[in-house]
Amino acid sequence: MASSACTLIVAKHVRTGEVKYFLSNRVPGRSGWSLRSLLRVAFGRWKVKACFREAKEELGWGHFECRGWGCVHRHLIVTILSQLFCARVRHRYCKSEVVTDAERLTLEQVRRAADTYVRSIGLPPKVRKQQHQAELARMQYHQRRNAAASRSHQKTRQAEYEALGIDPEKIKSIRPKG
Repeated sequence: MASSACTLIVAKHVRTGEVKYFLSNRVPGRSGWSLRSLLRVAFGRWKVKACFREAKEELGWGHFECRGWGCVHRHLIVTILSQLFCARVRHRYCKSEVVTDAERLTLEQVRRAADTYVRSIGLPPKVRKQQHQAELARMQYHQRRNAAASRSHQKTRQAEYEALGIDPEKIKSIRPKG
């Protein structure tokens, strides 16, 4: 009978003191798994949660009123395809994924741009162009605002870490180095 091992990982947030516990069926040092890679998997869950939140808030995933499994299934497929479309557009037109450089698009911005495009298809060219320009101006405003908020957030976090005697440049991230 093969023995099975598991790993309990206890992670403490140095700034807030919050403690999180993770249980893994992988053991650091075996089969190419490091503690860093286990932490990357454990803390990577927030990306999945963000995906579900966006689908519910922006794309109507939670707005279905149907009785049969087939109807629910079709609704989920349309929502997921909409999310994939928005992600592909976002990836294609974002020059950077860094929020502070004011070029990162949000899923909401992509959805609103697509909505504006579809709503203005039958309008006269001059009106259509005005609507597109208005949406573009709104999008650029929000990008600048998000970038400023992100820079402010980074400065606040750096100051908090420095007050704790931690050099932010020396924090070991769970992101792969390189």
